[in-house]
Amino acid sequence: MSYINIKDEWKLFWGWIILVILLLLSGCASTNQDGKTETHYPLIDTRLKIHKYKHNIQWQLFVKDNPRTEYCSVHFVWEDIQPLYRKINEEYKWVYRVKKNKKG
Repeated sequence: MSYINIKDEWKLFWGWIILVILLLLSGCASTNQDGKTETHYPLIDTRLKIHKYKHNIQWQLFVKDNPRTEYCSVHFVWEDIQPLYRKINEEYKWVYRVKKNKKG
């Protein structure tokens, strides 16, 4: 049976305390170097899936038959967004068809 000296127990205790403090103070580096909060705007597509983009797509102008490509922060892929003017519940509204970009 081995006995640990009380002085050795205190050294071990303070060693663990110092290790925990160093780990807590080190923290993780932020990926946002500017310190600004990024805003991501939600968009629900025709299949009722939620997508989030840096730009508010609902306020963007689209060239006819030319989809806009944006990076989705939900799915982490580039996606093509195509607006469609459809009749929904006796009203015409803009809806958005979203597809994964072939290049991305």
